[in-house]
Amino acid sequence: MIINEQVSVLSILDNVPLATAIYNSPHLHITYVNQAMLDMWHADRCIIGKTFCECFPSFQQEGFSSILKNVWKTGITYRATDTPAGIVNGDTKTTRYFDFEYKALVDKDGRTYAILHTANDVTERKLMYNRVKKQDEEISFIHALDLLANTLSHDLKNPLAVLKMGNDFLMKNPELALDIKAKWNLNITEAIRNIEAIINQTLQLSKARSNNNIAEYIAMDKKIQNCLSEIKLIYPNQSVEFKIGNLYSIYADRGVIYQIFVNLIANAVKYAKTTGTAYLHIYSEKTDKGIVYYLEDNGIGIPADEQHKIFYAHERASNSSQAPGSGIGLSLVKRLMERMNGTINLSSQLEKGTVVRLFFPYP
Repeated sequence: MIINEQVSVLSILDNVPLATAIYNSPHLHITYVNQAMLDMWHADRCIIGKTFCECFPSFQQEGFSSILKNVWKTGITYRATDTPAGIVNGDTKTTRYFDFEYKALVDKDGRTYAILHTANDVTERKLMYNRVKKQDEEISFIHALDLLANTLSHDLKNPLAVLKMGNDFLMKNPELALDIKAKWNLNITEAIRNIEAIINQTLQLSKARSNNNIAEYIAMDKKIQNCLSEIKLIYPNQSVEFKIGNLYSIYADRGVIYQIFVNLIANAVKYAKTTGTAYLHIYSEKTDKGIVYYLEDNGIGIPADEQHKIFYAHERASNSSQAPGSGIGLSLVKRLMERMNGTINLSSQLEKGTVVRLFFPYP
């Protein structure tokens, strides 16, 4: 009966237009592939039973095998849109763009037993988008940052009002009971923290607007350590173990790299798990197109139905209310990465953690 059910499912997959493949081992052995995926890869069925890396060395060089192995290891599904990939057809290699998903299939104990790979060729959509984007990139970027800056300035009104109200109340009532004074002091302290956060975000936006960015090769081991030292001072009560792997140099503006990594590291620390050992693993790898950085944590995660909007300005996950924030950080990081022709992708699972992947193209 089970065999018949499996045959039935595979028969359905054979006839769906969505390109589909299944890997059934940590070495990424291809156990199933439908015709749509074979056409996309320009391959035939002799690849079944072989490993992904063996069949497609160019995909390995571009970093796709590393993403798949990470999905197998963590059990966290990875989704990406508009992602370039070099498709080899005989002696020709052509860049195509894909929306794809590496879905981790896990057993009742949370162990991965297979990965379901689905993909859709969106090259024409991407090329059209690039043409439009090239025409108004700078105008739209500055307009968006102006909008964010204006919104942040507007947000200053509330904490300033609390600050003024508390100061006036304490000055007019010098004989207040200690517990009432303490309550107002807490309100004033929280208002000051909110003002500092808003001002810091506004300064980041102002720096991002500058067209005077100077690119250079940045030694990332020192840069990451500087970011970690700063975050530890800001969040002294958060206990997070930092695991640092191989960190390749990046050719970019030093200030922009600071903004990207300090925002992402701060998020991982703010939303770290409160039980057990919390960690953040930062490492990088080289591909034939650029440098890829991973920030992998075991924090509270992001609800699956909210991950598509997490890079929008002022959008925060529904489970993030315990930590202060304006919802600007990830939106800013995405814009800065796009301005460098890089990409950011995020995969996450509630109570299991988040993996952020940053791609920095070679100059």
